[in-house]
Amino acid sequence: MKTRQKQRQNRKYKAETEEMLDKRNGFGVKDLTPYNAVARIKLGSAAPLLLE
Repeated sequence: MKTRQKQRQNRKYKAETEEMLDKRNGFGVKDLTPYNAVARIKLGSAAPLLLE
């Protein structure tokens, strides 16, 4: 059984981590528009567009 301290650490870790972007939309079709938009924001306009 987990200790209370370990549960608190896990909750804190989950709250601090950033949610990953899905490369697929709600219908299961690959849609890289949001992924590419975030990459361009992070890296500036030098980010290559991924079409994979």
